Amino acid sequence: MDNLTFSPIHVRRRWLRGLISSLLVAAVWGTSLLAILLFVGACASSDVTAQPDAFSRYRPALKPEFQSDLDLLGLAPRYEISATIDPDERKLVGSATVVVPNTSADPWTYLVFRLYPMLQHYGGNMVIQSALVNGKPGTFVYINDNTAIRVDLDRPLLHNQEVTVQLTWRLEAPRWTDQPAVYALFGNSQQMLSLPLFYPSLAVYQDGPTIGAGQWWLTNGTERGDAAFNVTSLFAVTLTMPAAWVPVTSGTLVESVPAENGLVQHVYVTGPSREFVIHSSPLFRSVAGEAYGTRVTSYYLPGNEAAGQAALKYAIQALRIYSDRFGEYPFTDMRVAPAPTSYRGMEYPQVMLLGVEVYGRFRDKLEMLAAHEMAHQWWYQIVHNDPVQEPWLDEALAEYAMRLYMEDTRGRGDAESFVFQRWQTPLEGLKNKQQDTLVNQPVESFLNGTQYETVVYGKGALFFDRVRDSVGARRFDRFLQNYLRKYRWKTIDSKQFLEELRDLPDPALLTLFEQWIRLPNVQANLPRPNVAETAVP
Repeated sequence: MDNLTFSPIHVRRRWLRGLISSLLVAAVWGTSLLAILLFVGACASSDVTAQPDAFSRYRPALKPEFQSDLDLLGLAPRYEISATIDPDERKLVGSATVVVPNTSADPWTYLVFRLYPMLQHYGGNMVIQSALVNGKPGTFVYINDNTAIRVDLDRPLLHNQEVTVQLTWRLEAPRWTDQPAVYALFGNSQQMLSLPLFYPSLAVYQDGPTIGAGQWWLTNGTERGDAAFNVTSLFAVTLTMPAAWVPVTSGTLVESVPAENGLVQHVYVTGPSREFVIHSSPLFRSVAGEAYGTRVTSYYLPGNEAAGQAALKYAIQALRIYSDRFGEYPFTDMRVAPAPTSYRGMEYPQVMLLGVEVYGRFRDKLEMLAAHEMAHQWWYQIVHNDPVQEPWLDEALAEYAMRLYMEDTRGRGDAESFVFQRWQTPLEGLKNKQQDTLVNQPVESFLNGTQYETVVYGKGALFFDRVRDSVGARRFDRFLQNYLRKYRWKTIDSKQFLEELRDLPDPALLTLFEQWIRLPNVQANLPRPNVAETAVP
């Protein structure tokens, strides 16, 4: 059965129909027009106020001026998740109720949920125990090397219809080495437990060129780039875990109450989000600050208090700078914490994790890593893209944001030096090795991590630098603001980005895009460009 809700427009239409009917009755029976109007007005007022707020539970996650984003979001998956974690055993048992709307023109005869912990570089073991579809037992099968399940529907789910799926599962996380050099995105290391995408995550459905030609996204990423691709969703998560463990999560904490056996039950809600992450440690300490109405919390390990304070300072600076440059950060919370990812970082909604090494041996990298990961709250979280097939769309822009951060904190001269040292010099070195190539390629197309980072991050950032030099700083800022506004909470691809680029006044930018970036469907039929085509001007 379809779930029907009435918007304010529907309410007003019913009110008008009621008014017309009442006036006709008044004309026939001679009833006082004033009495009729007062009666109908009272009924209309009561009708409007009686409508429940479907998004009330999620509103605490957004600043008041951004809560209208929920009303304008349209159909989006809604997750209600309950998870109990035993950190010492690295085990989790969970259940989820997921309301899934069909936003495609294609009818869906089955759904696909990704099991990201089963990715090879995550190293987890996730077992789905049961599935209900609209309250009835459902059938499911593992697919895609056990990194997804297909849940069958008893009848096609048509456009704008919803179905409710209930899933239960158990999860075992891996134990990695405690060496600081380890890069562990999922599992336990150095007394920290990282559990991104610990739940079955609805796959992205990609429409095809004709009705019925769409398909579910089943690409498996690697640790070289980001692996998760998700539509904007809403989450309400109840997390039960030992009281001694400090959780760092997406969303906003709305309740925390003691449970039996030394456990605590935490309840979180999110605004529009791509995913939900749990990262925790019994050692975490924290310090907090504020930026434009957002509470920023920095977590740190014992002995790293100064680095934790510095991370808070950099996070606040970056949040303010990017809010001014791109558009204000909409959430009430933002968190930064160390993670077992060596000297690298990783972004999640309302959370950025910085490698534990930048809190110590590589402290000189802490500021710029924080600046890059903070930029992903705009380019990944608000505007999203396929991170495996087209990683440049968020990575190059997050990388370029570091130049804007440098300009606003150090001045233009230091920013120019930063560009030369971080992007220009490595790309020249790659060019000398005859390894320069196009920016817009899947992660797996690059020869190694050095080529991937130099081209996607560095060369991609230099592309944005050229765009800004061409159109001017003010117009470039407006371009990014309009880009964010137009694709807010949506997913973009390179073809759409190129259409936005066409609106800028310099036709030479299209040539630059063709030489440096290129659309994937064009690129697939052409040989790799030679050095002359991709030389840095």
